[in-house]
Amino acid sequence: MKLPSHIARDMTETRTRLSRLRSSQAWYRRRAEIEKAVPYDEGVTQRRLAELFSIARDEVPRYGFLRDRENICLADFPLTRKSDLRDKFPDFIARSPVGQMTPGRYVINETTGSTGRPLQILTTVESAALSRNVVSERLFQYLDLPDTGTVFNLGLHYLGQPFFEPKALPRPYVQCNLRAYDPDRAEIVADYEAVVGRVPVDYIHGSSSRIILLARYCAERGIRLEPRGIVATYEHMPAGGRKLVEETFGCPVTMLYCTSEIGYAAWECSERRMHFHEDFVQCEIFPASGKVREGGVGDIILTSLLSGPMPIIRYVTGDLAAPATHCPCGLPGTVIDELLGRDGARLVGIEGAAYSPYALLAALTATGLVEFQLVQESPGVVQVVAPNASASEREAITHIDQRLRAHFGSAQGFSVALSASTSFIVSGRGKRNPVVQLMDIEIGNTEKTGYIRPIDVSRAPH
Repeated sequence: MKLPSHIARDMTETRTRLSRLRSSQAWYRRRAEIEKAVPYDEGVTQRRLAELFSIARDEVPRYGFLRDRENICLADFPLTRKSDLRDKFPDFIARSPVGQMTPGRYVINETTGSTGRPLQILTTVESAALSRNVVSERLFQYLDLPDTGTVFNLGLHYLGQPFFEPKALPRPYVQCNLRAYDPDRAEIVADYEAVVGRVPVDYIHGSSSRIILLARYCAERGIRLEPRGIVATYEHMPAGGRKLVEETFGCPVTMLYCTSEIGYAAWECSERRMHFHEDFVQCEIFPASGKVREGGVGDIILTSLLSGPMPIIRYVTGDLAAPATHCPCGLPGTVIDELLGRDGARLVGIEGAAYSPYALLAALTATGLVEFQLVQESPGVVQVVAPNASASEREAITHIDQRLRAHFGSAQGFSVALSASTSFIVSGRGKRNPVVQLMDIEIGNTEKTGYIRPIDVSRAPH
C-alpha cells in the first residue's frame, strides 16, 4: 500500500538525515568503539571492577569507611537501595578532596518512578551510550538483524518525540515512534493507519504491553508484518500475550532486562534464560532482605561497572529471580531461568498481612489472558483489570476466586474480582506494571509466599 504523502516525505527526510550522520567522522569513530567492545572479555571485567572500587574508596563519601583499606572486594560494600540513592544523592558522587569532579560531559537521568518516587542518577554521556550501544549491538548480532533498516519503537516516549527519528547507533535505523494503540484517540489511529502494514519493518522494540497491542491491532485487521526481531522490555509479558505476538508476527520474542539506574543488563537467549553482560554489570542473587524466600528465590543485585562518576554498587533492583543456573546455549555471563517479579509488588490480606502476588499472576496467565493488571485499593480485595477478557477467561477468574476463598476462609487472605475498569493504570511515562498497589504497606509486615497451592486452571470452566 502507498504511504500518505506527508508520511512519505517525513520518512524520506529522516533517511536523508540518517545517511548524513552515517557518513560523518564521529559516526565512524563511535562505531569503531562499539565494535572493539563487542567481544566479551573477562579481563575487561576485572579491570573495570578494580577501577570502580578504587574510585568508590578514594573519592565517594558514601564509602569513606573503606578509605584505609588496600584490598577490597564486592562483599565489603553495603547494599544500595532506591531510598539511599534518592535521600543521599550527593554522598554517591565521586569527587576529589577539594570537591572537584573529573572533567567530562555529565548528564542526570531520572527514573520513571513507577514503583515509588523518582530518583536521579549522575553519569557521563560517553559511558551511558557505550554500554547501551554495545549490548544492543550484541543483541542485533544474535538476532541476525540487517545492518540498516526500520524499527517500530513502542517504548516509553518522551514529550515532543518526533514520529520518525534517525538512530545512527549502534546501527543506522529509521525509527518510527508508535504510541500505544488507543482506538479512542484519533491522532493515534491515524498514525497506525498511515504506517502499520505500509512500512516494511525489520525490528520491533518496546514495552511488552504496547507490543501486544500492536499484535492485536494487526491480527484483527489481517495485517502481516515480518520483523526479523522482536525485543520486549520494561514490563512483564504474560505467556498469553507472548503467544499472540509470536503467532501474529511469526517471530520469537526476546526479553531485554534493563533498569533506569543500571541500564541494559541482560537479555534472553534461545533457551529463554536471561544472560547478564558481566563486562558491564556484575550480578548477584541472594536474599537482600535477610530472609530466605520459598524455593530459594532471591533479590537481583547489580553493580554498574561504568558508573564511576556516581558508583552504583550492589544496587537492590527490587526484582526477584531463582538462583543462578547453567545454560547450554554458549552465551557468557550469570544466567537465570527467568524474572519472577518485583519484591515491592505485594497484596494485602483482609487481616493486614502482605502476600506475594506471583502465584496469582501465574494462575491468571495460565487461563490464557493476554493482558491484565492487578489493582488493590482496600485490604482483602484484588481487582483484575482485563478489558479484553473472553467469556471463558472471565469464568476462569471466577474459578480462581472460588479456590482462593476456599483456601483462605473468611478471616485472612484476599479474593479476586474482574474489574469494571476498561483501562490500565500506567506511570507518567506510560509504563504498565502487572501489580499496582494503591495502599500503603508497612515494610515490616510478614510476606507470605506460599499462600496458594498451584491452581489447576484446567478444572476451571471453559
